[in-house]
Amino acid sequence: MQQWFNASLQRKISGLLVVLLSFMFVVILYSIYKLKLIDAEMHEVAEIDVPLTEMVSELEIMQLKQHLLIEQFRLKGTEDKVVLAPEQAFAEQRDGLKLILTKAERILTKSLQQHQIRFAPAEHQQILVSMKAFHQQSDSFEHQLQLALQEGHTTDQQWQRFEDEAARLDQNIVAILRHMEKLTLEASRYTDKHENEFMLVNTGLGVCAFVIGLYLTFYILQIFRQRIGRIQTEIKNVHHSIEQGLPIASPVFPQLQHQDELTELEQDLKMMVQRLSQEISNRQEIEQQLLVLATRDKLTGAFNRHKWEEQLRMEISLAERGSAFSIALLDVDFFKKVNDQFGHQTGDKVLQTLTEHLGRRLRKTDTLFRLGGEEFAILLPQQKVEAACQLAEVLRQHIASLEETDLPAFTISFGVTEYCQQDDAASILNRADQALYQAKAMGRNRVQQG
Repeated sequence: MQQWFNASLQRKISGLLVVLLSFMFVVILYSIYKLKLIDAEMHEVAEIDVPLTEMVSELEIMQLKQHLLIEQFRLKGTEDKVVLAPEQAFAEQRDGLKLILTKAERILTKSLQQHQIRFAPAEHQQILVSMKAFHQQSDSFEHQLQLALQEGHTTDQQWQRFEDEAARLDQNIVAILRHMEKLTLEASRYTDKHENEFMLVNTGLGVCAFVIGLYLTFYILQIFRQRIGRIQTEIKNVHHSIEQGLPIASPVFPQLQHQDELTELEQDLKMMVQRLSQEISNRQEIEQQLLVLATRDKLTGAFNRHKWEEQLRMEISLAERGSAFSIALLDVDFFKKVNDQFGHQTGDKVLQTLTEHLGRRLRKTDTLFRLGGEEFAILLPQQKVEAACQLAEVLRQHIASLEETDLPAFTISFGVTEYCQQDDAASILNRADQALYQAKAMGRNRVQQG
């Protein structure tokens, strides 16, 4: 059973369909069998029971007529002037009675020989035997009655004997008739019972088939809804992450309870989402690295000249609408001597150390840029030139007081200016550069306002 639940969806559906079709095949076979049985019983009712019932009615009428003729025989025996000829009518009635009984006997004999009687064949055989015995008794009674009529005069004792014999024959024929009526009635009830059972069982089987079909339908719909729902959830998560610009969460791979086509599709989708998440993460890392390469100086980690020009244009645009900012240009004093005396590697370390110490002492809104060589720039938003000069002086003193064991002492010079109306990037940068030039001309290791 566990293997069946873990089977593919196609095998599950095929298995349930086989069960449903097998059940329907059994229902059809049972219906065919029952219909044939009911058809045979209806044929028996039509070919045997209905004719016998009609014969029973005819026999009862003829029996009544026979009683009337016997009374006429008595009148004839006591009154010589009776004009009627009851012996002829009696003979005709007897012949008719025999004909009906013979016909009934022939029907029963043929039916028993051809095995057409399904209900109580032994009792039908018993009726056939009773009919044959009745024929013999009736023939004997008729012979005695004819002899008495030929003598011309019959005593009351003889008529009494004839009446007793006729009463016995009546009892026998009544017993046969009642027996036949009983069998035909029970056969009809038996057929009705089979029809009711057939309808009941067929209804039950039909309901079972409907329940199985309904279960199959709901089972398939439930499987599709659950699995496709999870797939849609994964797709919606990916779509939401892409719309919001968020990283795509790596999907969770739960322990599988079923192994079918939809489960495989769900797993493939999760693997695809996982790979997409990894690819996007890798792409974001690469983009971040490219952004760093495009905006950062490789040696020092400070922003590069391209970023400086971009930020400067943005600050000028803000300043034109009423904001204020200052810039500070700086470079390392006698940096060429450091390179010549200690080597370029030491010069690189000097630049790196300078960038590290300056960055620690700037505000979060301030930005440090390396414009090239040993020249740096600091962008100071929302600061007037006086505050910018104070900050530059603090930075200058800190660098001048550095004592690095593996680096020579070095100093820096500043040229500081602020934004003025009608300034552009070239004019403000030129003014700061002139102030830096003055600081170097005045002996270096100083801050000069421009």
